[in-house]
Amino acid sequence: MDEAYQKGLDYVMVEMVNNTDKVIPQRLEEELLNLNTYGLNNLWTEYHTNRLSNINYDYLMEVSFQDINISPEQVNEKQIIKEKQIKDGFQYVEDQNGNVVKDSLGNKIKVDKFKTVRCDFYQFTQFKSAQVVGVVNFTDLRKKQQINQYPLASEFVFEHIYANYNGDKRALDNDLLPFLQAARVPFPTNEQMVYDAGEDLKNNLKSILTRQSFN
Repeated sequence: MDEAYQKGLDYVMVEMVNNTDKVIPQRLEEELLNLNTYGLNNLWTEYHTNRLSNINYDYLMEVSFQDINISPEQVNEKQIIKEKQIKDGFQYVEDQNGNVVKDSLGNKIKVDKFKTVRCDFYQFTQFKSAQVVGVVNFTDLRKKQQINQYPLASEFVFEHIYANYNGDKRALDNDLLPFLQAARVPFPTNEQMVYDAGEDLKNNLKSILTRQSFN
């Protein structure tokens, strides 16, 4: 029974190929190839990332990176002019003769005074994106032919907004105020951008492997 089981097993060799001119972060490669996290091995299929000399592999799964696009670091500026009427103390109501008007209890009647304030709001948006494109190829090693190919793609966008102002801050809407507390931050490195894009790649790869059946 054990011999029959061994003969019935499909052994799949997993390889990663980088056909881009960019460096794949080592930790991303390790995480993508850590097949234990995908729960892939089942009763009749075993995936190996390290080739064993005593096994004749039935299939090859090749994760091939075709292109990595990283945008330049960009800082876009936008100016917003805000004006608002705000309370600026009060004044007493006077009649046509310049006398202060009183209410029925003899109290002087007063009304709020308003003035228009203005603020120039300068918003800065830091932007950088990374796109990773590849394919997953499955090859039947016994028949030496490709049996399936799946696209593999992911994108990660870094965006950070900060701002400063000139004028009277009271003219600004409440939703703009938090940006004044923020400051410019360092852009992530290209390696970090590719790694962050890889978080989604792992989910895509798991979905592909779940759909792929050899039997």
